[in-house]
Amino acid sequence: MKQLIFLIALATLACANRESKLEQNEPIKPCACDGKPFFKVLKIQQVPNSNFINIFFGACEAYQVKWEVLKDGKVLVTGIVKPTTSAIGAYLGSLSEGNYIARLSGVNCSGKSEIPFQFRPIEEKKSLSQQSQIAYDSFPNFFDNVPVETQTDTYSPEKFPATPIALSPDSLMGGMPTPAFAVIFDKPIDVFQKKGIDHRTRGIYVSLVHPEYRPCNERYPNIQYEAPCKDGTGKEISYEDFISTIEPTRRGFFAYPPKGNSAEGEQYFLTQPEQKLYEAGLDYHGSFGRGDAVGGKAQVMFQTMDTEMNISNGPDNKSKNKYMAFLKGMGDAITGYVLAMYSNTFPGVGNFQAGRYPKNKNEYSSIAQNPIWTEAGDNGLIKGWRLTNNRRIVEAEEVSCLAEDGYEQGMTLKTKEGRALRNINHFGSNANVEHALAKIIHITETGAYRAHLDGRKYCSQAKIIADRNPPYNNTSGGFWYNDHVQYDPQGFGAYLPRHLAFMEGMMVFFSGTDIWNIWDRAKPGLNQDPYNGILGALTYLGTKIKTSTGSYSMLDLRPNLQFMLWESEISYDGGRTWQQHKGTDFKANPQALPLRIAYTKEGKIAIFACRPYNTEAQSCQWRVKINNRWITGQITEKDWKSCYPAQTGRKDFYLKVE
Repeated sequence: MKQLIFLIALATLACANRESKLEQNEPIKPCACDGKPFFKVLKIQQVPNSNFINIFFGACEAYQVKWEVLKDGKVLVTGIVKPTTSAIGAYLGSLSEGNYIARLSGVNCSGKSEIPFQFRPIEEKKSLSQQSQIAYDSFPNFFDNVPVETQTDTYSPEKFPATPIALSPDSLMGGMPTPAFAVIFDKPIDVFQKKGIDHRTRGIYVSLVHPEYRPCNERYPNIQYEAPCKDGTGKEISYEDFISTIEPTRRGFFAYPPKGNSAEGEQYFLTQPEQKLYEAGLDYHGSFGRGDAVGGKAQVMFQTMDTEMNISNGPDNKSKNKYMAFLKGMGDAITGYVLAMYSNTFPGVGNFQAGRYPKNKNEYSSIAQNPIWTEAGDNGLIKGWRLTNNRRIVEAEEVSCLAEDGYEQGMTLKTKEGRALRNINHFGSNANVEHALAKIIHITETGAYRAHLDGRKYCSQAKIIADRNPPYNNTSGGFWYNDHVQYDPQGFGAYLPRHLAFMEGMMVFFSGTDIWNIWDRAKPGLNQDPYNGILGALTYLGTKIKTSTGSYSMLDLRPNLQFMLWESEISYDGGRTWQQHKGTDFKANPQALPLRIAYTKEGKIAIFACRPYNTEAQSCQWRVKINNRWITGQITEKDWKSCYPAQTGRKDFYLKVE
């Protein structure tokens, strides 16, 4: 029987990559092996500690299958999949304990089979928090209790209240609850560990950097230099049977492409056939084991792929097909999300591009788009396949900065001897540094908007570490200039300040971004106070506010929020005239106030405004039209909060939920 299942699996896997005959309008024939009809459900297995089941089946040429779970003849849960192995994963979290029928039917070929099974659900959380949640009448200033750090290499999660991460059914994960706005820490979590704080109580869903994971416990050992895992009888446990003690929704890892980011790595992609690159992608599934795999896929929530080669931007048709095959393999390897770093719809390398804004709702001109994300594959197993066929593959777009981008407007850069060199200017045609927040708003909201047009999710990799490559050859990484006293000749020696880190986090959310990957590999000895800015943003997003219709946070509202983006309306003259600001406008005009609005169709509204360089307007009106009714509000000079408890007079941000 095991041999039969193995042969069936091979046949199913081989057929899974063929072009759909349905798309060619061919007549549906019986699902057959060697000319003989064969289509059968073999067994049902509930995945350990999970509400997923695996439906094992045998069928040749069945590369599109409909699954159904029935009780008393009624279909309770169903779906259509293109299996890549002989198992189909089905999420049954909405069902109670009992006896059911699992039925499979061929879609591209005819065949039907069913089998009874028992299901016992496990309890799942609707939100993640260790403490009861306080609901406030209005937002307090959570920064009041968080002084600026005086020690290096630390920040203060213990000084922020715990807030829940709201979960909602994720259709791309079979209906399993996940965050509608997921925050990933692609940075060591040593500060949280030293202080005994679960990062999930401070808004961070998954950590990707975890060298402390123990072999044969949280991870499978490296068999080249670590002892194998053994069960209670002394028998070795294979990787296929190993199950990490890390719960599946906490699993994540970062990775580099085969052969690394190098000339050799690029040649590897260009010379290998698509099938080989697909198989290379299948090898990326972490070290958590496959003993609780779902539908043949390892249970991993997030993984990043750091490909910094031109091939990921699809510069030609050959590159497009090669990288698409690789991404397809990665998506078929895990149940969760593949975050493709440096492969973006708009391959602008993190620069301002006016063409990122559409001419109308969905038409673009004067900007190149990456064919990897906009076109179908041409060859072999990816012929006719698009990345939208697996929307768990998500572009992750970096937004990076240089240290001087975070300096105050008008600040004088001086030599070590005190001689004045230049005054910092973030605005207009005479700017000598970037406007950090304008860039973040510009790139994230246009990137998220474009991805959503295709029904895809979008991941922002907006950073607070100043690690952008410098414009001049004689300047180390992370700095514009090498002649002032703040310059670090070793490079990458600065962060954006706390208030800009906070504003970045809030604007990433208000851009409509689905995932925020916080990447950082800081060298020792840096003041990491800006992470208090990030924690402040995550605290505000998770804090519940009392309203006439109930208590809710912005994370609670996120699944139903409509983001106004650059169509958010603001008036500086008492409502006589109204303006809309693109991200590029904030770097052009020192008085333009970064303000963004989001709302639900039921009339719930969230408004955020900020003053990154202390030049922006302090009073204005805002308005939004919901169900053909204008709703307006006002911001006065008294409504602002400071990000610094020792500087209460600062007017850094305004936030309201109503």
